[in-house]
Amino acid sequence: MREKVLFLFIMFTLVLGSSVDAHSGRTDSNGGHNCSEKSKVKGLCTGYHYHNGGSSSGGSSTGGSSTKASSSGGSTQTVPAAKPAGPSQEQIAQQEKVKGEKDGYAAGTTAGYKGSNENSSAIGTEAYTSGYMAGYQKGLEEGRQKLETEKRAAFDSGYTAGKNGATEEVPIVYSANPLVKGAYEDGFNKAVAEIDEMKKREYFTIGYEEGKKDIINVPKDVKDLYIQAYEEGYNKSQEELKNTYSKKGYDAALMMLKYKEPQLENQKFIDWYKEGFDSNKGVKKIQDEAYALGVSGKDYYLPEKYANAEVLFSHHYKLGAKQYTQNKKDNTTKAAGGVGVVALGWLARRFFVAKKTIS
Repeated sequence: MREKVLFLFIMFTLVLGSSVDAHSGRTDSNGGHNCSEKSKVKGLCTGYHYHNGGSSSGGSSTGGSSTKASSSGGSTQTVPAAKPAGPSQEQIAQQEKVKGEKDGYAAGTTAGYKGSNENSSAIGTEAYTSGYMAGYQKGLEEGRQKLETEKRAAFDSGYTAGKNGATEEVPIVYSANPLVKGAYEDGFNKAVAEIDEMKKREYFTIGYEEGKKDIINVPKDVKDLYIQAYEEGYNKSQEELKNTYSKKGYDAALMMLKYKEPQLENQKFIDWYKEGFDSNKGVKKIQDEAYALGVSGKDYYLPEKYANAEVLFSHHYKLGAKQYTQNKKDNTTKAAGGVGVVALGWLARRFFVAKKTIS
């Protein structure tokens, strides 16, 4: 009986001693697991290890930790783990290329959105540089597309604002990028310019119509360019009126022997008429030619180029013809007087000869 009790005591001691080295935690399908932080502090294990006879296919573990193999008595034994192999050169190059593409894309997107046309360069390994340039070109194109999209939207928005008579202040949404802001201003200014051109035509027409009626009502409280357009229209029709009345006076000078004031209520029109009458310098030439024809004694005829000045031409021809008649009469008288003198001289000579003969 004492031997039996002693045997049980020894077995209980052995079991209790083995449990001191044990620790909690479920095992995986291979019969092992990673050592917990608490177990590491207690010194029960240091890394991945096996329990109850479990083992890996190759007897090694990952992560650079150690393993514990089970002994025949159910306890664990620490076994050094194999060191994991580092990344290959191909893997490192691929990682560098990916990083370069990311950095280049970010730089290219920024440059494209700013409207830059400069090429970028990168410093680093060949793989990094290659990836950077590829990423930069892609980002540059996308940045430019984004810029153009926002510029079109800003231009349209500015154009609409200008058409609706809004203020020129650029909305905040278009103010961050100077190029986008400029597109908004271009659209706004284009709309304003179109409105101004339309208004200028309207005010020009108003001024022109009032100028024809010889009345003037300069618009007030409008842009200076609208006032200028009105004045241009007014002056144009006034100039046309002046030309009309001046021509009437000019033509009248060909048909009048003496200026006669027209029956017009507007003194301005009378003055223009008189200016035209006095400006006809061709009248003197017609008078001279007509008089010369008359004084030459030739029959009267009206040159075709003076068809509209027959009254003037005929009058001065008659003056010339009258002078011709007078000249002819004067010449006849002179001729007659000359013949008498000759006859008297001949008689006086004959008388002198006769008297001498008698003597």
